[in-house]
Amino acid sequence: MSSAPSALRYAIAVTLLFGASACGEITGVASDLSPAPVTGTAGVTYYVSPTGNDSYAGTSVTKPWKTISKVNSKTFSAGDRILFRGGAVFRGNLSFTAADRGTAAAPIVIGSYQTGRATLDGGTGTALSLYNTSGFEIRNLNLVGSGPATNTGNGISVYADLPGGVKLPYLRIDRVDAGGFGQFGIAIGSWNGTTGFTDVRVTNATVHGNALAGITTYAQVPYTHRNFYFGHLRAYSNSGVAGLAGNSGSGITMGGVIGGVIERSVAYGNGWLCNAPEGPVGIWSYDSDSVLIQHNESYGNRTNGPADGGGFDLDQNTRNSTLQYNYSHGNDGPGFLLAHAPSNTNHSGNTVRYNVSQNDGRKNSAAAVVIWGRTIGAEIYNNSIYVAPAATGRPRAIEVFNTTIETQDVQQVHIRDNIFYAAGGLQVLSVSADQLNGAIDLRFEGNDYFAGGPAPTVAWGNATYAGLAAWRTATGQERLGGLAVGSQVDPKFSSPGGGGTIGNADLLASLTAYRLNSASPLINSAINLPQLFGLDVGPTDFYDGIVPSGAGYDVGSYEWH
Repeated sequence: MSSAPSALRYAIAVTLLFGASACGEITGVASDLSPAPVTGTAGVTYYVSPTGNDSYAGTSVTKPWKTISKVNSKTFSAGDRILFRGGAVFRGNLSFTAADRGTAAAPIVIGSYQTGRATLDGGTGTALSLYNTSGFEIRNLNLVGSGPATNTGNGISVYADLPGGVKLPYLRIDRVDAGGFGQFGIAIGSWNGTTGFTDVRVTNATVHGNALAGITTYAQVPYTHRNFYFGHLRAYSNSGVAGLAGNSGSGITMGGVIGGVIERSVAYGNGWLCNAPEGPVGIWSYDSDSVLIQHNESYGNRTNGPADGGGFDLDQNTRNSTLQYNYSHGNDGPGFLLAHAPSNTNHSGNTVRYNVSQNDGRKNSAAAVVIWGRTIGAEIYNNSIYVAPAATGRPRAIEVFNTTIETQDVQQVHIRDNIFYAAGGLQVLSVSADQLNGAIDLRFEGNDYFAGGPAPTVAWGNATYAGLAAWRTATGQERLGGLAVGSQVDPKFSSPGGGGTIGNADLLASLTAYRLNSASPLINSAINLPQLFGLDVGPTDFYDGIVPSGAGYDVGSYEWH
């Protein structure tokens, strides 16, 4: 076997990765969560057991190998299987390199046999690594490290630096648990131009108690990897690291991907040690194209710095991507963030729709929905946002600003048919003067702004307006075809602020708190976005109800029926 990537090379890749800030429906990406069957295999099955002997052939349960070192000394071919005895613990650092190569039809399988999962204990290093190779299935394993204070590796590290912009095909990671690592639970990345991976699926995995993040993908340049699918994941208690220049402590991050999906996953309680100027986020994407983030729950994520700690994010260089059907609540930072620091036009063509945010922005006076920097061509519609006063600071429902990058302004950003409910005298909307002095086609139309009784407060540049009518008259917002649109009425949610934690992303439709009751004035009162603007708003609302289901469209994330 050739040597694994040097620690220095990997450290450089990780350091550059953290330079990324955290501050349309995909086609051709499968969403079946069942493990792919192994077909056409012609390889050898090797067994490893604490009662084995490395002098054995290892090809039967009665004559198994004993150690990870023995596995590392062997070169494997397509169709081979390396199975560790379920319930047993194996200490060492399992590694595979370019000499070991499987295929989609005949992958190299790493897993468990007999009852339960085997545990690979990586000690202070990486438990399982793939370097410049692919065609693997890793499944039904526990991976443990010595703890984030002493471990310097990952649970699973998949890394490539081959020349020539190659795309290494086929990787499956299913039913694994990775915790106690100083870097990531699962890391998939590359660092040599456009070399990367394609056809990757990570499903039914749990990552927790890691320092840098739970699950991450990265590349040297944007838009490198192809066709990644993440489904039914749990990422929690990944702490972050104090003193870094960039973000740490995120739950699930998809970076450098064209054609990606993150769905049916939960991220919570991450990021509390990160004190960098840019913070962690529960579930987010950057440097990516055509990513779909849907049907997820992200809550209780933290930051120990001045920014982020939010629920969901489409970050720098993300384009043609969608956040939909997600539930964010109780995060330090924004529930839904569009953030773009680079001075380019790559953050474009993104959609945020049919999501619910409850009591986000708990720290740093953040908003539940935030647009920061040069965001282009964003469509934000049919979301339900509720925010109440926090223990510190003054959160608000939605904010558009560009502090520190004041020349980078929004263009063609349209915010329509949303419910912004700001209780306790909080602002419903804040748009900074530095955004307004260069913004092009920033439009608010058909939204409901409710403050629980008092007139909703809007901060618009250097002025503050009490009530929708005053803001509309002064700015021309909430007008369409010369007619006044929008409202400031009680949406009549079933139980505003009472959403609680679901904890299972398959059950998000049980979030009854943000359904409209039958007396809501927002039923059949939304702008017809398909008719007026040609938008494809999708077939269903947050609750999987048909859109539209009555005489017209409804405002917010619930289509009453």
